[in-house]
Amino acid sequence: MLLKEPRLNFTDVMNRKAQEKGIQLDNDQQRLIRHLETLAETLLRRRAAFAGLYLWGQPGRGKSFIVDSFFAALPLAQKKRAHFHTFFRELHQQLNGQGLDAALLELMGEARLLCFDEFHLHDIGDAMLVKRLIALAIARNVALIFTSNYPPRALLANPLYHDRFVPSIALIERHMTVMALNGPRDYRQQATGHGVFSEGAYLWPASAARRQALGLPDASGAVALTVGHRTLHAASSPGEFLHFTFAGLCEAPTAVMDYLALCEGHERWFLDGVPPLARVSPAAQQRFINLVDVLYDQQRRLFIAAACPLTELVAGVEQEDIARTASRLSQLTTE
Repeated sequence: MLLKEPRLNFTDVMNRKAQEKGIQLDNDQQRLIRHLETLAETLLRRRAAFAGLYLWGQPGRGKSFIVDSFFAALPLAQKKRAHFHTFFRELHQQLNGQGLDAALLELMGEARLLCFDEFHLHDIGDAMLVKRLIALAIARNVALIFTSNYPPRALLANPLYHDRFVPSIALIERHMTVMALNGPRDYRQQATGHGVFSEGAYLWPASAARRQALGLPDASGAVALTVGHRTLHAASSPGEFLHFTFAGLCEAPTAVMDYLALCEGHERWFLDGVPPLARVSPAAQQRFINLVDVLYDQQRRLFIAAACPLTELVAGVEQEDIARTASRLSQLTTE
């Protein structure tokens, strides 16, 4: 008796999800859903050919919603989803004692589908790692899906490094289907309930009464925390909340790997004294953006005591990723 091949009617899946959320899928979203249904057929029939999708668009247009739904619904065991930051943290750890290809192959494992959320590049070192990742996936017929806020040609926009990444952009455009979701609606701002992250709060004004009502700690002086081989300084002893000042976390030389390591042991984060970002250095702005990315992807509760409303907090910031940060912070309670 022949076993029936698994199938995925992804159009039906997404129509049900859209109905549950009370949203109407736009033309670009429906086109993406049809494309993913075709990709599912390729994967489930084990066709020996590389398939890639590079999906970009403004924050809140449904990229992660649709791709995460596809990943969850696809009846394929050999699949892996990773946030960009998390994957590269693991890759740097694997590089200790072995070559790049061996480290990448170990992380890829037996996966026939790799999904990367919030794909972006600011570092030339990471860009070179991405180039090799794409080449290996093509050679091994491992399907790739990237979601990003940027079209391929806007990756690694820094003119000091961009020319060195142009061959990788050509690789993406040659081997991956590039699609865009840029509808007029930011669903994050219109919907309610975005997981644990949205259970946090944006405090402005950050009155003593509001802080007390939420159980937020007061600063008690620098408290040394060991993170790997580094020492960071919290604003109070860790308890129900991991408490940092903006200056202590974002204006200090911290990194994504620090935030990921701290997420392993802390579910609630309180960032105190956040100023208008236009007043701080670009490096501090980027650390704040990275921190929000990590906490959102790891689904940690974030509480922010700010010196101004959110619109003023992000005004005048020229960092490429600030729109995504503003969209995510808009999900926090402001009452």
